Amino acid sequence: MSAKPQLILASASPRRREILSALGLRFAVDPSGEPEPTPEAGEGPGRYALRLARLKARSVAVRHRSGWVVGADTVVAVKEDLLGKPSDDRDARLMLRALAGRWHEVVTGLCLIDARSGRSASKAAVTRVHFRRLTPREIDWYVRTGEPRDKAGAYAIQGRAALFADRIEGCYFNVVGFPVTAFAALCRRLDVPLLSALE
Repeated sequence: MSAKPQLILASASPRRREILSALGLRFAVDPSGEPEPTPEAGEGPGRYALRLARLKARSVAVRHRSGWVVGADTVVAVKEDLLGKPSDDRDARLMLRALAGRWHEVVTGLCLIDARSGRSASKAAVTRVHFRRLTPREIDWYVRTGEPRDKAGAYAIQGRAALFADRIEGCYFNVVGFPVTAFAALCRRLDVPLLSALE
């Protein structure tokens, strides 16, 4: 492998691309295209997010002879109820009502794989987010913006939903969809020369 490590993002998420670009990293994008399986019985948010991240990373790693493949998947959990992406506007309204006036957890599973050797490491990042109470009018307004449609938990904290979140405990970037500190920790664990990719 060259001195300049190739990072391959196994995701089509524009938010993840924006975060990696903001870090100054050079990377390729190769979405896995894998259908997301449903949670297994008794599988908590962390285990489920990790399983999806590993599935995506592994499916992309086999397509490359070298490079570091990073897979990620984000879920929103209210207690043990998992909220994925809403199926339609009605579903988005139901999710936002469930989040209003209470704490929830945003969990992102990350998996980093060396495509050449198969070495890998994974980690789940958890951030607690509190939404203030929302009126039906506010929920309807937000759903009409279209912003919830492809977002886990039906909201984008980096967008208009910033009006709703009044407290955050943990990594903000995790809520956006890519926990930077967890990613850096995986790079250190696998001796990925991350700083070389920043030069």
